[in-house]
Amino acid sequence: MSPRRLVDVTLDIAPSILELAESALALAPVPGLPLIAKGLGFIVVRENSEELDAFLAQAKELEAVIERTIQKAETVVEECDGNDHDKKELAEKIKHSEKLQERTRDLLGTIGELQGSAGELKGGAGFCGFFKGAIYSSRNQAVLSDMKKEMAQALRIFKIRGSISIENIFDEVALATKEIQRQLREAEDLKIIESIPWASAGYRSVDELKSGFMQGTRKNLFAELDLWSAGRFPECGPKRFYLLSGGAGMGKSSVTHQLCVRLDAAREPSLRLGASFFFVRGAGDLESTSLFFSTFARQLALSRPVLRPYIISAAREYLQHGERQQMHHTFQELLRKALTAAPVSEQVPTLLVVDGMDECKDRALVPDLLRYLLELVRELPWLHVFAASRPEPHILSVLASPGSADLVHHRRLDDTLMDGSDDVKRYLSDVVPKIPSYADFLRKHPDALERLARRAGGLFIFARIVVNFFDTIHDHPEEQFELVLSGGGTALSPLDALYLQILRSAFPPETLRTLPARHKRLLSLLRFVALARHPPTPETIAFYARGLSLDDVFTVVDHLRSVLLVNMNGRVVPLHASFCEFLVDEGRCSDALYHVNSSEGHAYLATAFLASSSFENYAEALVNESTHVDYLAMKIGWREHLKQAKHTADLEAQLSQFVHSIQLALYLWFYKEFEPRRKDYRIRCIWNCLQPCRARTAICSEFLKFGLYIELWQSAMLNSPGLKLPRISSGDIIRTSQTLPSEIQELLPNLDLTVESDDLIRYQAIMKSFMTEIMKQDERARSLWCLGLDM
Repeated sequence: MSPRRLVDVTLDIAPSILELAESALALAPVPGLPLIAKGLGFIVVRENSEELDAFLAQAKELEAVIERTIQKAETVVEECDGNDHDKKELAEKIKHSEKLQERTRDLLGTIGELQGSAGELKGGAGFCGFFKGAIYSSRNQAVLSDMKKEMAQALRIFKIRGSISIENIFDEVALATKEIQRQLREAEDLKIIESIPWASAGYRSVDELKSGFMQGTRKNLFAELDLWSAGRFPECGPKRFYLLSGGAGMGKSSVTHQLCVRLDAAREPSLRLGASFFFVRGAGDLESTSLFFSTFARQLALSRPVLRPYIISAAREYLQHGERQQMHHTFQELLRKALTAAPVSEQVPTLLVVDGMDECKDRALVPDLLRYLLELVRELPWLHVFAASRPEPHILSVLASPGSADLVHHRRLDDTLMDGSDDVKRYLSDVVPKIPSYADFLRKHPDALERLARRAGGLFIFARIVVNFFDTIHDHPEEQFELVLSGGGTALSPLDALYLQILRSAFPPETLRTLPARHKRLLSLLRFVALARHPPTPETIAFYARGLSLDDVFTVVDHLRSVLLVNMNGRVVPLHASFCEFLVDEGRCSDALYHVNSSEGHAYLATAFLASSSFENYAEALVNESTHVDYLAMKIGWREHLKQAKHTADLEAQLSQFVHSIQLALYLWFYKEFEPRRKDYRIRCIWNCLQPCRARTAICSEFLKFGLYIELWQSAMLNSPGLKLPRISSGDIIRTSQTLPSEIQELLPNLDLTVESDDLIRYQAIMKSFMTEIMKQDERARSLWCLGLDM
């Protein structure tokens, strides 16, 4: 070996091979790689042999591994499906990967051992170095051989351990991070979906009154619906909007509900149920259009994953303007924007279901709602709509118009009465014989069910009520059959005649004439059932109805359980909406003993609600949130009934008491009557209701004078540091009256706003007594009266 080859051979890996730029290493957050490079840089080998060449080759391979590791980390981070924050988070995850850190620690340990081994090599410059190299040549070769093996083993372990490559570690970290990020995004998406305002109007929320369906009935109708769902009906040209119309009690809701059930249960339906909305009269959000389109959007986001991202995107922007918005904005900016953004190629035929449009109280908005649905069907070739309703003019004016004829197929249940009669007969034949004592009667009178089915005239609700009626009276079935079959004369429809027969059976006319108090109790309950804005609880009826105890309420409901029931929410509801319509229609309810005069009934309810206004009841309403009594009727519900009430002596007397007593103070303490831009004002409701009454001017004048005094008194009281009782002058009242909204200003020429000193003394006494009552309450109750906890 020549002296020139015996020069020091320095494995200067750090600068020449492995001392990679710090910036490059920083791009791949793999802790330990810079230390490995520097560690190798200290290994100096003074030998030149094949073993050295092999060791150098392995060092180069380590360089390549590190470079690939950096590149892989960069690629994984760059390909991360997320924003800069997500990518930074993934880089941190890679940096702190336990598997990667373990391999790096092992490789660092090997480098340290190699440094020690390099120190054992003998050699150097000049003659002495040559002499040492010659003496220890075989020993040096052995050390290099061991170093080569250690390097090779370390590389293999670093690259692959337990069949897991270094690249796989990055992939695992990336997948785990992506899964976490996906879960976070899903949680955020779900939060947005849950923020979309909605009503519990889907078919799964429908009560038994609308969902009852007997299997085996309506075969022809569902055969037609199967063809329609498959896009093969009508044969002359399929239409994607199906309107099912029919009169009260024909089973529209049960058909609609059953359609939803069947589509949802099918494994591979030709038409997928996307969303459903069942309107329910007198059920708050379920009788309004306010949440209709937002409920559809929310249901579609949950039921159709391919639509979800587009609904979420639209909802983010939509919700920035508030939760509840006008129907037009909700349709355009939430539902339509989302559905039209979704690629058509990704969609399958999807169905929207609407039931009971005639039960929606926003009659003026229903035509627009239907036009919006038609607009969607025209725009989206994958969208279908099924709607069921009574054939009312404001609905048919849109769906049965020439302009919608190319889209809407109109099926009238009246055209299927023959099929309906067979179905009703099947239902009666299946159920009536199971009622105790009726099976024997039917065996002796085999034609009875045939006669009953003919009497029903294809109305399922008739059959349902008859069954309930029979089930309440098991004795003498022949009498009950004859009672039902006798009808009420040719002028009455079968359903109306049945309602009248049930009322007369439960409360015989002769008994009601003999016992006026019993008639009064019956009429009180019927007024609540027929006219209350929201279905009342038995406790609510007993609280407001004079002379009607809770036991009385349950007794009357029990006597009428063929047509009334207490539902799952504890509210008294009719078995069918047609019962309430029957009660208030003098032409249908031909017996005055059971007829609910609408204007008189509203006057009765307004009077009852006003009469219950007392400090004790307001205090109870504030602290008792779990009560079954609807205190809101006492606070503000009387206004809606007052608007529809006729003038009665009782109502006039109650309104006079209301404006001259603490009752007005209770009302105005919480409700700002004189603020501008209100939809309506109570004083105008009172003025209009009392139009034929001489006391109108006096009552409305007092409402305004005392009302202004109360608002001025409250404002001064709450702003007084020591809560000193304020002094309000007649001048204060006059000056404030000049700033009233224009709707009230219009009444001023008809009113007398003269405030006498006696009036001020009386007002002050009432408010002082009012304040005394508040001070008697405990600390929590006082805070609820908005006076603060420091009292």
